[in-house]
Amino acid sequence: MIRFLLIGLLLVAGCVAPEAAEQPIPRPSIPERPEGARVLTAGFVITPQVFNSELMAPYDVFQHSIFRDESDYIETFVVSETGGPIETFEGILVTPHYSFADAPDIDILVIPSAGGSMTADLENAALLNWLGQAVEDADWVITVCDGAFPLAATGALNGRKATTFPADRQALQEQFPEVEVLFDQRIVVDGKFITSVGGAMSYEPAFYLVERLYGKQHADLTAEGLVWPWDITQVPMLEVP
Repeated sequence: MIRFLLIGLLLVAGCVAPEAAEQPIPRPSIPERPEGARVLTAGFVITPQVFNSELMAPYDVFQHSIFRDESDYIETFVVSETGGPIETFEGILVTPHYSFADAPDIDILVIPSAGGSMTADLENAALLNWLGQAVEDADWVITVCDGAFPLAATGALNGRKATTFPADRQALQEQFPEVEVLFDQRIVVDGKFITSVGGAMSYEPAFYLVERLYGKQHADLTAEGLVWPWDITQVPMLEVP
């Protein structure tokens, strides 16, 4: 009798475990906005093997803006194609806030580099179609490292100056000859497009935009809070007139 009970329990456990494993991972929540707050949204679009630094460095800078002024800040969130978890290149699992289908309006679009930025992402029609509309709607577009490649694939950088990860600048120029790639700048600002080199410098384009939107004092205070030696005058950068 005991043996039959044990077999029954094992069968039940075998039936329940897969169902439990298939339960969706809850999406992270967005903090409630203070009443009357002026909020800009920064949406970070990620794909498989997104790089930790290129995602989290600018995310940190923008997210910290609420500590300066709760009535005037940047709200940050992550978007992926399906809204499902994405494993970073370094092996961290990131759960996005939104999918392409339900992402809210984005004022500041950020495209971090990923393992497929120069390959698979350029063949992803869903990504490029979504990016095309998001780029058109955004007030600002930032690429970090090789995030410049999928942006260039939308045609948005045609006739503009840009930069990317130093070792991949030549590839960007050859693959997208309509883009003027600069080899001696860490940040290039052309219209609403801010392209940058990434890596350990992934903080820089976000600090640049914070300083441009909110002023030097706020950028300096944010840099102090993140223990980052931000000084815009020391960054090799071109702002296209």
